[in-house]
Amino acid sequence: MALCFSGNKLIDIQVIFTENNRSYSLQVNSLSSTEELNKGLWLVIAGVNDIPPHIALIDDGKYYSVSARKVKVAEPVDKFLKAIGRNSLPTLFVGIKQGNQSPQMGGLRGAEAAFQRYPVLGNGDHTCHWPIRDFFVETFSPEFASGDLVFELLAIAQKQGLLTECKSLYVKSNSSVITLPKYTNEQIKERINSILKINE
Repeated sequence: MALCFSGNKLIDIQVIFTENNRSYSLQVNSLSSTEELNKGLWLVIAGVNDIPPHIALIDDGKYYSVSARKVKVAEPVDKFLKAIGRNSLPTLFVGIKQGNQSPQMGGLRGAEAAFQRYPVLGNGDHTCHWPIRDFFVETFSPEFASGDLVFELLAIAQKQGLLTECKSLYVKSNSSVITLPKYTNEQIKERINSILKINE
């Protein structure tokens, strides 16, 4: 536990995320049941061995993602879990405090509105992280607008006391801490381009 300021309030938070110049770490527990993902808000880091990994969102059992193949909006989380299960894709699920989550925007819930704004990757400069960043800006705080990479978003969320837990699935580790390398926007663009070439 640590004391942090959120706005002008001093809050006691559980430290789930830490970082240094080259990497970021998350305190993790194994996902005991996929049913856990049917409730609450989860930031998904899929393919933790990839640099960069894919970033998505789960909101009350609905999966949201923008990839080079498809934009997924409010798909049942079971479809995503079957997809990662086929290859045992190492994935982290970071629990986010709900608070005033999922505001209505033009008749759509926050995640739906944020993800429907973007086409598949490769049709613009956006990354899989952008709709998540937009969602956090609109739902929690304008401070998230400066978070262009997942570890930047996690740092802001940790500071604001929004991180509740981190669960892992298909991650081979005996440690309760998972450390991942930091990456750049240039590495994201290179990865998107390599995926697009594979899909040609």
